[in-house]
Amino acid sequence: MKFPKESFYTLVLTFIFTFMKDDIHNKHDKIVRDTYSRPEIAKAYFDKFLPPALKEVLDFDSMTILGGTYITKDLQEFFSDLLFQFRLKNGENNLLISLLFEHKSRPDKFVLVQVGNYIFSQWIKELNNKQSIRPIIPLIYYQDKAPWTVPSLRELFSDYPDAIQQYIPTYDFIFFAINSLTKEQLEDITDAMLLIAISGHDRSVDTKEFINRLNRIASLRKFAPHERNFISLVFVYKFSVHKHSADEIIKLVKTISSPINKDIMSTLDKFIEKGKIEGKIEGEQIGILKKTIETVGKSYDNGIAIPLIANINSITEEEVIRILKEKGKIVVGD
Repeated sequence: MKFPKESFYTLVLTFIFTFMKDDIHNKHDKIVRDTYSRPEIAKAYFDKFLPPALKEVLDFDSMTILGGTYITKDLQEFFSDLLFQFRLKNGENNLLISLLFEHKSRPDKFVLVQVGNYIFSQWIKELNNKQSIRPIIPLIYYQDKAPWTVPSLRELFSDYPDAIQQYIPTYDFIFFAINSLTKEQLEDITDAMLLIAISGHDRSVDTKEFINRLNRIASLRKFAPHERNFISLVFVYKFSVHKHSADEIIKLVKTISSPINKDIMSTLDKFIEKGKIEGKIEGEQIGILKKTIETVGKSYDNGIAIPLIANINSITEEEVIRILKEKGKIVVGD
C-alpha cells in the first residue's frame, strides 16, 4: 500500500484528531468495550488478573458476555459497564462480574458509594422482577495516569469511633489500575493480544513505545486478520488520545511491521471514507477542507505571503507550503 502524502488526506486526518470536539470518555469506553467484548481477550484477562481464590470456583468455559447495562441515569457520569456471567464449578448457580470503566477526570474517593448504588439498584430491580438475586463482583478498570488508591467505605468515616464504625456497610471489590503494573508483571503476560490491549489502553505508554512493544511481539508470531483488525483499532485510539498530527501518524505507521502497517492505513482510510472516527465529519466540513486547498493555491497565485495565507485559513505555514508543493506552485527546497 502507498502511504499517502496528499494535502487533502493530511488535512482530513488533522481535522479528525485535532479540531473535532473531543469526547474523551467515549473514546476510552469504546476501546475497553471493543477489547473485552472479544471472548478470547476477556478470558485471558480474567485468568491473569482475577484473585486466585475466585478463579478456583469459576467455570471459565461457561463465561458469557451479556448485552445491556446496569448503569442508571444517575450513574452515567461515573462509569460504564460490561457484564460477564459465570457458572460456578460443580453447581448450577451463577454470578456476574461487572467490568466498570471509571469516567472521572481525576480519582474520586467516593467511587465505592457509586459502585454500591450500582449493585443495590440491580438487586432491587431483580427483586421487583421476582428474580433471584445473584452476586455481582465489581471490577473497577482504571486507565488514567494519576495514581489512585480506592479508600474503603469505612475509611470514608475514619474520624468516627469504633462504636460507629461497625454500622458502616462494606463490600469487597477488584481494582485494576493499568499504571500500577510493573515491568515484571507486563513481561509475565504470555497472551500476546492481552499484552497489546493493556499496552494500548495505558495512557502512560506513548505511541512510539507501544509500537516498539508491538514490533517485538510481531517478531515472534504472526497475527491473524481479525487480530490485525483489533490492533488497528487500538492504534486509532492511540493516535486520537495522544494528539498526533497527520504527518506524525504517517511516519509512525511506517515504523510498524508489515502487514500490520497496511491494515492500520486501511483502517484510517475507512474512517475517512465513512466520514467518522469517534464522531462524524459532515460533507460540508469535507467541502471546507477541499476549499481550503483551493484557496491556498489561488492566494499564492495572487501574491499573498505564506504567513498571511496560513493565518487566513487557520492552518500552519508548514501545511501551506506542503499544499503549494503538492500543487506544483513551489518546488522542494524553496
